[in-house]
Amino acid sequence: MTSPTLSTPVVPPILTGKTRSFKDVVSSGSSSTISKVQFVHSSFKGCPALLFEDTVVQQLATPFSFTLVGKFMLHRPNLDVIRKFFHVLKLSGSFNVNLLDSKHIAVQLSNDLDYSHIFSCRSYYIQGCQMRLLKWSPDFDVWEEPPIAPVWIAFPNLRLYFFNSHILFGLASVFGRPLQTDQATASLSRPSVARVLVELDVTKKHPHEIWLGSEMNGYFQKVEIEYLPIFCSHCKKHGHEINECFRLHPNLRKDKSLPKVNENVVSKVLHEPIPPLEDNIGLASHELGNANCGNEGEENVIHNSALSNISKPASINTVNAINDNVSQETAVQIPSSIALHDANNILEQEKWVNAKIVNSSNDLVVVS
Repeated sequence: MTSPTLSTPVVPPILTGKTRSFKDVVSSGSSSTISKVQFVHSSFKGCPALLFEDTVVQQLATPFSFTLVGKFMLHRPNLDVIRKFFHVLKLSGSFNVNLLDSKHIAVQLSNDLDYSHIFSCRSYYIQGCQMRLLKWSPDFDVWEEPPIAPVWIAFPNLRLYFFNSHILFGLASVFGRPLQTDQATASLSRPSVARVLVELDVTKKHPHEIWLGSEMNGYFQKVEIEYLPIFCSHCKKHGHEINECFRLHPNLRKDKSLPKVNENVVSKVLHEPIPPLEDNIGLASHELGNANCGNEGEENVIHNSALSNISKPASINTVNAINDNVSQETAVQIPSSIALHDANNILEQEKWVNAKIVNSSNDLVVVS
């Protein structure tokens, strides 16, 4: 076995939470050094060009080091609503929210703790609209999602004397920029494993063990990457692999047409009135509003239970109203799906209209 080579990588600084006003953030990009940027008017590939060194770009981008990009998939709330949402999060420093385009917003934060806190949640819901968070960089393009995502790195059975912030961040920096440890790691209340949140490039291969200690008395520390997000290298989007990409493989698009059913059964079922669902929806909305989103499993149980209660009255009444000649099994399936679809839409609307409280979990923040 070859002995490990020694190197001195630059370990990112530990989060300090030092706050800067937004005025300071912007004005810091106007220093005398940057204001005297040397550039040359020229041409490049037949187009006029303004040429300068790459180091200048890094200097100009420094004031935006705590910037994230929020991406809305289908609909985007009013910008004032989005700003109010971030006010509710009670961040420690100042922030600014502005539009990049119709689907993207720039969230400029003023300190590293707020940045880590916000980015640790991969997506948020604001008035029923999903906002996914992306890492901003100097070469950010609204048409391509960056492959960097916040991922928890676990170090099982880490020796107790290595539960040190500098050691932990040094280990995590092998994979990317460390953001934070979890509370159990910071307090050493769970010495069986240490966990660090890291900005990870999900397109790269990462080691499963790290040599830790001196060359003579060190050991191989096991590494576990918790939930590595899926990323498509073709369309530059999160959520699917390249062999599942619709842009690369158009033939994979699923047929969205509805399945064919007996027309006689449908005509008889649809002419029967579906019982009102207001009472059941109100109960379900109340239960969802009181759900503790900090426990994802508990939230899912309440959500599924509420939906099952909604669909039962519609199915029972519809079956009783259908002629005896119609198959009971077929009759239950059709109105049940229709009623459940309507119930979902109404329930979702009521939930976000009455939005007041913000509850958070590791991967999702929901306004309930």
